[in-house]
Amino acid sequence: MSVTKKFYNIEGLIRNGFKLSRDMATLDFNFTRLGDAGVAALAKSRSVRQLRRLIIPGQKLTAESGKAIAESENLSNLQYLKLYKNSLGDEGCKHLSQSRNMENLRSLRLAWNAIGAQGAKHLSESKNMQQLTSLVLAENPIGDEGIRYIAESKNFPNLEQLDLKKTEVTDAGALALAESENFINLQRLDLSANKLTQKGKDAIKVFLTLNLLRKRLSEDGETLDLSKLNLADVEAKVISEFEGCKNLKKLYLEINHITALGAGYLAASPYLKNLTLLSLDHNHIDDEGLIQIVGSENFANLEILMVEHNGITNEGLQAIAESEFMANLVRLYLDDNPYNEEGLDFLRESEFMENLEYPVLELEEEEEEEEEEEEEEFEDVEAEDEDDEEEDLDEDEEYAT
Repeated sequence: MSVTKKFYNIEGLIRNGFKLSRDMATLDFNFTRLGDAGVAALAKSRSVRQLRRLIIPGQKLTAESGKAIAESENLSNLQYLKLYKNSLGDEGCKHLSQSRNMENLRSLRLAWNAIGAQGAKHLSESKNMQQLTSLVLAENPIGDEGIRYIAESKNFPNLEQLDLKKTEVTDAGALALAESENFINLQRLDLSANKLTQKGKDAIKVFLTLNLLRKRLSEDGETLDLSKLNLADVEAKVISEFEGCKNLKKLYLEINHITALGAGYLAASPYLKNLTLLSLDHNHIDDEGLIQIVGSENFANLEILMVEHNGITNEGLQAIAESEFMANLVRLYLDDNPYNEEGLDFLRESEFMENLEYPVLELEEEEEEEEEEEEEEFEDVEAEDEDDEEEDLDEDEEYAT
């Protein structure tokens, strides 16, 4: 069905939109009613040739709007297209996906658009969407069939973010995506509000963690920073089994949610034998996790161990002190743990802590010696003062005589 209704004053709306956005490359029609007729008029306007971002949510747009945008050479510079809460359907996806004018798109947001498996198929088969870094299909009933089309597609090589929230996906669809080798750059995947069991959720975690490792591993393979990423034991297991860590020297895992279970995975890893620095600050490994780490021959090359704020007690410090595998430790970070002086005594008396430079375990003893020296000096001064007083008294007595 073609659009016959005319839309007047589109040029005025465009000019006003540019003024409101203060950006001659952005038009946001959140509070302007366009409808299919308005979108058709917009697509024909030469005033939008410089447009990079177009936002038209919640206006009951149909496939006709998808067709008008897709066929418009004036919109061929679009990089961001947001059409939330409309009714484009599968046909609208077909128009967009088949258009050569959409080749510059980086972000396509089509949540709440009554898109089914066929719409997902149209997008997946398109060779015009290869620059996409973000694709949002949330709140559409694409189901497992639709996610399989996406998983099998080789046309999203740059995709970093995929939103499939509430899309009627089950474990079968999640596993299909998790097993795909076509999304090596994908970092964020939202499958919340779907019918996933722990099996499906864990498969997705493994998939995303592997992508994360490949992305964050330094070029020389010696440094991996995974701090502040909400990682837990599942991700720790993936790290421990990742062959790409075989040359790793520095592993940063602070401020995550790793427990003793995850610490055990790391301790048993054959790919972490070259580590010289391991940071687990602000996790939940407790004494149990620390005992596994310091008792592992795989960590015999550790020079720096960071376990601040982990629930470490004297038991954990004793395990460090008694481990021959910790003989190369130079720095040990223990702040904000519930140990006491007895725990530090284990380290002071350890035959394996000879290389330890931090914490400075002799500091208190040195302070005590300094205090003793100050007391002795004070006593000497007092003694001298007493001698002077006695001499003064003798002189007074002689004068009185």
